[in-house]
Amino acid sequence: MLAHATPTQLAPRDAGPAVVASAELFRLLGDEDRLRLLALCAADELTVGELAELTQDSQPQVSRKCQPLRAAGLLHGRREGTRTLLSTPTTAETGVEPAVFDAALREGRRLCLQEGSLARVPQVVAAREEVSRRFFEALPAGEAAPAPDADLPHAFAGVVAPLLPGRALAVDVGAGEGTFLPLLSPLYERVFALDRSRARLARCAARVAALGLPNVRQLEGSVDDAAVMDEIQRRGGADLVLVARVLHHAARPAEMVAACARLLRRGGHLVVLDYAPHDDEAMRTAQADVWLGFPPEQLTGLLVQAGLTDVQLSPFAGPLPASEPDAHLIWQLASGRRAPVAV
Repeated sequence: MLAHATPTQLAPRDAGPAVVASAELFRLLGDEDRLRLLALCAADELTVGELAELTQDSQPQVSRKCQPLRAAGLLHGRREGTRTLLSTPTTAETGVEPAVFDAALREGRRLCLQEGSLARVPQVVAAREEVSRRFFEALPAGEAAPAPDADLPHAFAGVVAPLLPGRALAVDVGAGEGTFLPLLSPLYERVFALDRSRARLARCAARVAALGLPNVRQLEGSVDDAAVMDEIQRRGGADLVLVARVLHHAARPAEMVAACARLLRRGGHLVVLDYAPHDDEAMRTAQADVWLGFPPEQLTGLLVQAGLTDVQLSPFAGPLPASEPDAHLIWQLASGRRAPVAV
């Protein structure tokens, strides 16, 4: 297995800070529209389209206003498929006098707060998941429940085995139709199949009934729902939290990983199965993907940021069934453990 590394972006960002003449710098920071863009990109990493929605401007105009900020090193951009996401660098990364840059951000925030655009950032970011949410809620008319003997990624069992003997509770986050439940059910006393789609949970229940898995319980909701957290913590936390083929649907992957880590008991393990980076834009429509995979160092970095230890990465041996729309992609497994004692 590979040792964990520090997190990086999905793709190379813009070049480092440029040396900007004072007159040019003050000209750039003297424009209120550019100050707003800086403040919004400091709040979250945003696409040009999302910035256009927040500022009620056209995408070409937003691109035009952002370009000199990027050239001056005051905005960073990174490619993710055909999209470019913009973020504000740290003060040290800009090469600009800290007092000047901080003052620009404060003024930009004041302007955004005044017009309400800053308060709308969480809503705009959350909207990234709406297509995914509708996709998984939709259930084709007349489609039967999955057959009990459907192909399963048995290679996953080799990853779970070293995480035992903690065998009280496993939580399958985004369980969908229950692909991994036949593997988890014999290993754990209790398994929670968590999904926010009622339609998918109904199909999951059909699979569970057909296979006769008496220790599996369906939970409707998201990983950060208070009721879900209370139910799991009431049992002392989870020995295993599995996030399989789900993270690429999350608007904020770091927040999802952190929420999953909070479900663990001390000594419990989090396992994430997801794509390596790819450029198949068709996956955004084929299964409503938000992200086109994660570099290994970013995936392990998310677990480190969530406070987990013993973070490791390995390729997923698979193969997935050829009928799966993402069977052609390269998959990877990241795992980490919540420290047995408080640090």
